[in-house]
Amino acid sequence: MQTHVAADRLREIVAEVLEIDMAEIQVDSLFYDDLAADSLEKVEIAVRIEREFGVSVEAEDGAALSSVSAALTLLRAKGVVG
Repeated sequence: MQTHVAADRLREIVAEVLEIDMAEIQVDSLFYDDLAADSLEKVEIAVRIEREFGVSVEAEDGAALSSVSAALTLLRAKGVVG
């Protein structure tokens, strides 16, 4: 999968979970600091990433998910994004 396609889908997931407009979410927006996500919403984002991309997000991976960019890094490491 191409990086920009994955980034757009990740932004859509974050927008759905946080119930905000996708235009408010940049690749480098921090879930906690910039988007005011709470810990349960971050877990929901991780669960949706698992479902959408068919990967397992381990606890330590989930803890490291601080932004869309961090999620892209995880997907690259798992071979989903080229």
